[in-house]
Amino acid sequence: MSGRLSTRLSIRWVPGEPSEPTDTLVISVGGWYVDLRITKADGSIDWGMAGERLVLSQEPLTYKWTHWIDSNGYTEPDVGSFTPTSVPTDSVETGSMLNPETNTVTPYEEVWRILPVSSPETFGYAWILRSVDGKTFLGRVGGDFLALKGGQEGPVGMKGFCARRETWDQGTASWRTLYEAGDQKNIGSLSKIADCLDSAWEKSSKVGDTVNAFGGEYVVCAIEAAK
Repeated sequence: MSGRLSTRLSIRWVPGEPSEPTDTLVISVGGWYVDLRITKADGSIDWGMAGERLVLSQEPLTYKWTHWIDSNGYTEPDVGSFTPTSVPTDSVETGSMLNPETNTVTPYEEVWRILPVSSPETFGYAWILRSVDGKTFLGRVGGDFLALKGGQEGPVGMKGFCARRETWDQGTASWRTLYEAGDQKNIGSLSKIADCLDSAWEKSSKVGDTVNAFGGEYVVCAIEAAK
């Protein structure tokens, strides 16, 4: 497995109706993830987070996600179970979490879809990096890139939090920014994929290594060769 891209199709707060107010992309590599959910209505950050993705059980497939950084200030891990649907790429996640509209813990159902990886022949490695101070996470799978940075006062909470999502344009052979959101004073210091002028570290690195990339030092949380 060489990394995975997924998007959310809908969320339903039980017993309500399903809806999808966000444009969501989740990058998963190894036991780590970077998750950015942008509000469709105004382009703001609905939720941005990154951390570990731990398998708790196979039947049903159940994950626990830790929150190293989190725009909404959540520090406790959350847990969700997945059930396949009749569509091979889709699954339904169920669990309970805080409903921001009611401020109460509520059962939810989310429909997720695994996306095809673009330009695997161009980008030979999928990876997730963490800055040495633990505040910034960078992830790339194929031609999709996410960068999330916690605020100046700590890794959780919206104050100072910023995010960027970029995608590879095969036609122009260049990266295109889809979203830049969050603290505008802080976003200037958030890495762009173009900042990684030398990707030689990809071929020689393993999980746990500290590498010089994007103009700084990063810990390799996960790295896998494309297949």
